[in-house]
Amino acid sequence: MRDIGSAGGASSEEALPSHCFAVQTKEPVFDAYTNSYRLNFHGRVTVPSIKNFQIILPDDPNETLCQFGKVESDRFHLDYRRPFNALQAFCVALASFSHH
Repeated sequence: MRDIGSAGGASSEEALPSHCFAVQTKEPVFDAYTNSYRLNFHGRVTVPSIKNFQIILPDDPNETLCQFGKVESDRFHLDYRRPFNALQAFCVALASFSHH
């Protein structure tokens, strides 16, 4: 076990272990035509929702690792690729329901 500091997280200067990776959510882009923020789901997501998200690597914002979005009132699509596995992607998607 190692001490990760009093703030509850690893220092930004500290390198992650080789089996860990840092990800972030992709920021939506403002669309003046619809007067709303949008993410490009390439046709996989059809209903606007606060639960819709895309996860990217900080160094490569054009490479989507995981995306989750609404397609009907009670249906969602979840797409993922390495380094995520099915369980990890599903857990991240479930977490989006606890905050909204």
